[in-house]
Amino acid sequence: MKVNRIDSSERRQRIGRIVKALVILALLVGLVFAYAKIRALWLDQCVITDVSRQVSITDGKMVRADNIASILTLTNGANLAKIDFAKKRKELLERFPHLRNLVIVRHLPDRVTITTEERIPIARMDTKGSRAASKRVVDTEGVVFDFRRGTQTLPVIREAPSAVTASGNRISGHTLAALRLLELCSDRFSELGVQEADASKPDFIVLTLGNYSTAVIAWEGMDEETTASRRNLTKQLEHLAKVIASNVGTGTTIWNATQPGRVFADPQKGFL
Repeated sequence: MKVNRIDSSERRQRIGRIVKALVILALLVGLVFAYAKIRALWLDQCVITDVSRQVSITDGKMVRADNIASILTLTNGANLAKIDFAKKRKELLERFPHLRNLVIVRHLPDRVTITTEERIPIARMDTKGSRAASKRVVDTEGVVFDFRRGTQTLPVIREAPSAVTASGNRISGHTLAALRLLELCSDRFSELGVQEADASKPDFIVLTLGNYSTAVIAWEGMDEETTASRRNLTKQLEHLAKVIASNVGTGTTIWNATQPGRVFADPQKGFL
């Protein structure tokens, strides 16, 4: 009886392919099993067993360490490898607008260090005509947030009732111009003793000065965040400070600094 050599060769090739496939499958199963075992061992190393030792949180005046730990779910039994720190960080920054930055550093396998950077209030925010005390403040970046402790001596920015900036948002327009004005006065023109900047008017800002007088001020590009705008503001404040210091118009209670390069006593009080 003759054997079909072609059929025998094809059968051997099929068997060889099946054997190779089985070997590859066995290797894959082994790799998956090994990966699962290694991952399980790794996850076991990432479990928090002692929060005080494994978690370090540097908090501030406004956000407490226990609040941060709670939102990040950093408790005994939590697994650091399973926490989405990027998502949690975003949640914290959105929830607490007074947090300027939050740095989270993982120290493999089972420790984490968290450092907070809080915003520093430089002015209080209020609403023109409102009798209710506001707890809103603003930092140098123009971000508004709620905070009262130790802010009583800060200068005030008054907004129009129709343009109140809510906590967590950034100021703009005349309100931002008032902030830049207060910053510049603090840095270079402290002798003016500016206590309040009323940004509720459409064409100028009304300043309450330390000598019980009032200054109405405007400058070119006042609603723009540019170098030219700051330069124009600086010139206008220089003129205002010089005129007041010269004792010209002794007894004047209102100074008009709305014209570039000019400052004069204004006897009219009605426009305020």
